[in-house]
Amino acid sequence: MKNNARPFQLWWKMPGSGIDEIWTLDADDVGATVFHFSPFDRSQNAPSLQLRGTKRPAAAPESGTIKLHSSPEKSGANRHVHMQAVDAALKSIERGDLDKVVLSRSEFWETDIDPESLFRSKCQIYPDSLVYLFAHSASGVWLGASPELLLRRSSNRFETVSLAGTKSDLSAQWTEKEYREQEMVTDFITERLKSAGARNVFHQVPKDRAYGGIKHLESQIEFSSNDHEMTWLNELHPTPAVGGEPREEALRFIAKYERQPRGYYTGFLGWSEKEEASYFVNLRCMQCFADGFRLFAGGGIVSGSDANEEWEETRVKIDTIRSKLNR
Repeated sequence: MKNNARPFQLWWKMPGSGIDEIWTLDADDVGATVFHFSPFDRSQNAPSLQLRGTKRPAAAPESGTIKLHSSPEKSGANRHVHMQAVDAALKSIERGDLDKVVLSRSEFWETDIDPESLFRSKCQIYPDSLVYLFAHSASGVWLGASPELLLRRSSNRFETVSLAGTKSDLSAQWTEKEYREQEMVTDFITERLKSAGARNVFHQVPKDRAYGGIKHLESQIEFSSNDHEMTWLNELHPTPAVGGEPREEALRFIAKYERQPRGYYTGFLGWSEKEEASYFVNLRCMQCFADGFRLFAGGGIVSGSDANEEWEETRVKIDTIRSKLNR
């Protein structure tokens, strides 16, 4: 493999752009762009990174560009343990302690496919997602294709989305449970924005959002503010789409019952410049190693959820991440 002395390596393709419209960031202390890579939980030895540089167009990375290390852990989630956590969540919801909590798990996928090849493949498979490949000594190597915008800024105008609910049968109708789950996320976001002083808060009715072989419900939300974008990132993240509601109670539940650390899964990543910024929830992602990849997926638990169905939902999501990948 090539020995690259750069402090970090980063490539990305923005949603809706062509497969050859790849960007990279060169480290530069006076550069106009700051890249942010934040974990779900900073207490799990996953630091929040802010890296300044100069953005420029680039070719997709060739295989062997990134130096990889073997994974220290190859075990995956235990179905029985995950379903026990779901049952505990349902009991907490029944008691009224929680309205919703998102429980995640991971699997290790042993393969000799390299992350550079997967990055190129994902750029083709997911044209409407943010696709990225990032390597840093503090975070390791991560690759993802996220369909979910967390926050976009253009001057003092902001945009975010409420995305929740999942179905793999694309012809099936949305259930009351799924609409309720998506509405909960929408209400959380709009109420949080208004209480923190956002102006002109407006949200659209939910629409279908396709991602590979699954669909979600998504509502666009717009608002205006003169506050710095970090104010709104702190207000929004983690939303009930990746954490739960009430937020602090859900986060305590996750810390107690999730057996595998999320790392940067369901954290966020993005780029900020003087007049514009874009941040995405780090979904459909994997941590990359020389001997394979750790894949992550989660599901929202609300009243009416079924433990077997929740396990199956995470299986479908992980299979979606893994599917159609080639050299």
